[in-house]
Amino acid sequence: MKYASWCLAVVVVAAGCAQVREISGGEKDERPPQLLTAVPPAFSTGFQGDEITLVFDERIQLERVRDRLLVSPPLAAAPTVRVMGGRQVVMQLNAPLKANTTYTFAMGEVVKDLTEGNLAAGLNYVIATGDRLDSMQVTGRVLNAFTGAPEKD
Repeated sequence: MKYASWCLAVVVVAAGCAQVREISGGEKDERPPQLLTAVPPAFSTGFQGDEITLVFDERIQLERVRDRLLVSPPLAAAPTVRVMGGRQVVMQLNAPLKANTTYTFAMGEVVKDLTEGNLAAGLNYVIATGDRLDSMQVTGRVLNAFTGAPEKD
């Protein structure tokens, strides 16, 4: 009887371990990577270097850098962009930057998290080589060419 109880216990434990199920690793990650720090800091002025490092809050990967990284104003040569340490993006600038110019690196379609592939949409990194940042804003009024009156909305 003791032997039968032991065999039954082994069969029950083995049957419980052999169930085929979907692995649950917690909630699905729907949050895109967040920029924690940058060297030099975003919106800094007086930049004279040739390398930029961006540090994110989770492991990231790059997608189609040559097609999706937009630099304004354009550089004479595209920067070399690579991932270091899983959470850092390092941009090596391969062309000199113009003096007294504000540069915007639009990277929202380039950086995505490693696990779910969430894109860091709207990620822009801005630096200036001069002592101030350009506002990049245009203001004005829209007038009807025939009447001269302001247009609605």
